[in-house]
Amino acid sequence: MGMFDFLKKEKAAAAPAEVPSNTLLAIQDGEILPLEKVPDPVFARKVLGDGYAVNPVSGKVLAPASGTIIDIQDTLHAYGIETEDGLELVVHIGIDTVELKGEGFKTKHKVGDKIRAGELLATVDLNLLERKNVPKYTMVIITNMEEIDHITLVSGTAKAGTPALTYEKK
Repeated sequence: MGMFDFLKKEKAAAAPAEVPSNTLLAIQDGEILPLEKVPDPVFARKVLGDGYAVNPVSGKVLAPASGTIIDIQDTLHAYGIETEDGLELVVHIGIDTVELKGEGFKTKHKVGDKIRAGELLATVDLNLLERKNVPKYTMVIITNMEEIDHITLVSGTAKAGTPALTYEKK
């Protein structure tokens, strides 16, 4: 064992682990909540589908799963991702954030990009949302729920990049 072998071990541990295919990751640091708790009827009634919300403490938004970006709203507040196993996800940052017309949002991605689970998808200025009294919940919604038998939410505080939801396909 060489003198610096322990450094190699440290590096290996820091690399993102493979994400199980039936898992969606927490996209931000913060509290994970069921959609019913979100103060918006469209999300709370699961009009678009089911999933989870994060009440974030960090403006870094990570990809919940690996897949292809199939939609990016011009205002950069919402993203569509098709996962490798065929789920269609919507990542919606904040509530009524379309009104901000892109102010406070950044992304390096474009439609057609491949993205890995846990990779940076976008950033949002949470202070700006607070100043403008915009609810800062971020929702991850499975829009093709007809493919899903059931979902299980991890509750409580999450670190971005850790499991937030598991699902069983039909």
